[in-house]
Amino acid sequence: MNNFSKICMPTIICGRGSLSFVTTLEKKKVAVLGYSDHVRELAEHIFKDSKTEVLYVATINHEPLVSDIYDNLGQVADFQPDMILAVGGGSVMDVAKGLHLFYENPQMSFDDSLKPFSLPVLGKRAVSIHVPTTSGTGSETSSAAVFIDSETQVKKLLLSNTLIPHYAVLDPDLTDQLPSTVQTATGLDALCHAIESTTAKNANLFTKAVATQAALDILEYLPIAANDSAPVNLRMTAKEKLHMAATMAGIAITNSCTGIVHSYDHPGPAFGLPHGTVCGIMLSHSMELIGPTEEYAAIAKRLGYSGDTAQLSRHLIRHIQEFNRRLGIHNNFQDAGVGKDAYFQNVPVWAEISIPAFATQMSPADMDIEKGERFYEMCYYGSN
Repeated sequence: MNNFSKICMPTIICGRGSLSFVTTLEKKKVAVLGYSDHVRELAEHIFKDSKTEVLYVATINHEPLVSDIYDNLGQVADFQPDMILAVGGGSVMDVAKGLHLFYENPQMSFDDSLKPFSLPVLGKRAVSIHVPTTSGTGSETSSAAVFIDSETQVKKLLLSNTLIPHYAVLDPDLTDQLPSTVQTATGLDALCHAIESTTAKNANLFTKAVATQAALDILEYLPIAANDSAPVNLRMTAKEKLHMAATMAGIAITNSCTGIVHSYDHPGPAFGLPHGTVCGIMLSHSMELIGPTEEYAAIAKRLGYSGDTAQLSRHLIRHIQEFNRRLGIHNNFQDAGVGKDAYFQNVPVWAEISIPAFATQMSPADMDIEKGERFYEMCYYGSN
């Protein structure tokens, strides 16, 4: 076994107004994906004084589907871009990763793409630039792209360091108008990334340090960034801090892993709940299932709590549950309005299909089907 860790991340461009960086690469054909038609206008404005040809490929304003790749692959292949520019949240960036992969590897089957860490290096035909407009998914730095099979509602995961974008542009200007509901949900996703990555079996000193700081920043700044009544200057500062923290959490999970919240989050697509909301509901219960850890204790200490490892871990769990309440997020699925019968009808299947997931294997929870069913019960009724 290797006794070293390799830290992988994109080249990061950051600061207000940094979106202008994309023109400095002087590419000839740019394929753009976005979350709304506003992105089309934004792209046309950015490249208006250049000779760059711009093709707006698609608006992705829903959880990414496998079909989103193939519905748009033909026009991308015909256009032959030398840059793929994704401006949006995790859904936009995940679809961009899938399009980039199959644009450069048209003979690859989707089943072959699901083999972890076996994908070819990208960049032979196009450079990829991801510009997050939410502060949460970390997709701009991650080696993963998640898609939902529209027939089965089961998640499909592409996982390889070759999917990490070449550049991540962190321009807080693009987050200033985020609705507070989106700010909250994506921020909870980032918090889950940060905390889960600290305990992953393949975590290292670098990922733990980055993830711990990301978690602390999110816990401090998300309530301000999502508060429409907060003074404008405080909100803008909080949004900048949050935007960087979300990317830091993305770097952490890329170089370690997420945990059982991200492999057992099937209630989200099944009941139409935002992924970040599901993360917020499930996180504290996953921490209780894992039990006290030095990593949880370290975060709690930085928050000002005291005690031994078990006491500090408990403090952090309660802190997160109170954090959810401040943000208007429920701490169990029952209170969130999910129907009991429909939920528990699915639990045996969810508990089984989550076992082989990479995030499950990297979690210290050591899951089996019985423990998975207990975890879902904790998440439905609450465990504290």
